[in-house]
Amino acid sequence: MKCFQTSLLIMVPVILSPAIACANGGPTIFLQFGFHLVFLTWIIGLGEGLLLCTFFRAWKAPYRRNRIFISMIAANVASAWLGMLFVKSQYAAQITGDVTIENLIPAFWIMVYVTFLLTMIIEFPFFLVALYGRKWLVPKAVTATLIVHCISYSLLFFFYSGEESMSMVTKLEVVSVSTFEMEEDYDLYYISPDGRHVLRSDLRGNEKEIITTLDMNGIPLRLTACPRKSKEEMLGRKVQRVCWDSGFDLFILMNIDGMYKTTLLMENFSPRSAVYLLNDEYIGQIYLDTAIEPIHFRIFGDDERWEFRSQDLFELTVVKAKQGYYPYTEYEYEIGTGIAKNIEIDSFQDYSVATPFTRWLVQNGTHIAGDYGVFLLGKDQICILDPEKKRIALIARGFGPVVAKPPLEEIPEKTPEETNEQTVNEVP
Repeated sequence: MKCFQTSLLIMVPVILSPAIACANGGPTIFLQFGFHLVFLTWIIGLGEGLLLCTFFRAWKAPYRRNRIFISMIAANVASAWLGMLFVKSQYAAQITGDVTIENLIPAFWIMVYVTFLLTMIIEFPFFLVALYGRKWLVPKAVTATLIVHCISYSLLFFFYSGEESMSMVTKLEVVSVSTFEMEEDYDLYYISPDGRHVLRSDLRGNEKEIITTLDMNGIPLRLTACPRKSKEEMLGRKVQRVCWDSGFDLFILMNIDGMYKTTLLMENFSPRSAVYLLNDEYIGQIYLDTAIEPIHFRIFGDDERWEFRSQDLFELTVVKAKQGYYPYTEYEYEIGTGIAKNIEIDSFQDYSVATPFTRWLVQNGTHIAGDYGVFLLGKDQICILDPEKKRIALIARGFGPVVAKPPLEEIPEKTPEETNEQTVNEVP
């Protein structure tokens, strides 16, 4: 009976470790995994101390028991801090290489094995101290280190390796961008990964060209497009009446000595670009000179059945309205909640990448025709997502993307034969 009770005491703190991680998975990302893991080290250290006391029958010797618990807590604190330094170092990046949605899963498991080995190496001296004075000290310490870490790691990474921590690639099929069927022509404007150039391509990443070279002092953050009409002309006006007949200018937001400054890059670069709407009214200029964007994606004002929002930065939420309750833009939003009134939700799903090794923000989102979402994932992955077919693809490497319609002179005109053929096909 005592053995059974002891086993329960061992299992509870160890099993609670991943549960606590799961319960705090979202908020702790904002506080960084450093605080998260340091908090868990105390519980894991107690659990490993219980295991050692049981394996080596140290319960009746208080000095040995206390030494084991102190050693295990100290071992986990040391390995947590050194492990975090390693994960953030260039050595971890050299081991995994360039990580994208296309190779995230194998890169994750490489880091699991590497950190498992690194943890045992770091904590082995503490196991020697905990078991000091016993015969065959080194073989026993090696065996205990391996068994204890196999138990604790298997439980701890049960959460971290689950679908929720990498749902952007486990719940979505990673495909080639060429498999997406674009319903309309769009241009993608974005900043190169090194921050030196502004590039333009189509939404398949083809026909890439340099628009301008950035020689400004400061750190580029993102591109933004604004209607050419003034704020006074836009205020309180319906978007359909104002936005699309004036053209758009392209700006870049820079961080210059801690201050945010917007600079004009191109005048009248597009006849139509995506904007932020609230109750069908333009609100984008409110966020022109700030680092934070609204949680909802920019849209073109088309009818949408899906809604995209990145409400906690590390998580992309897609919501599908029931038939008869869309487009979303026809309904008012509750102030402060970002939730549309009078919409019955058919389904919703959250997607994220938030592991101890990789945490990717979701930013600069645009909702385009076909109910696709185009957004920046992490530092420099511009992706496109199809929520209906649950697919995601990497378009290009860069950041701060803006999606816009091509300039009018670049839109190919249809030949008379194509026009006649389309007219004939439309006749019932």
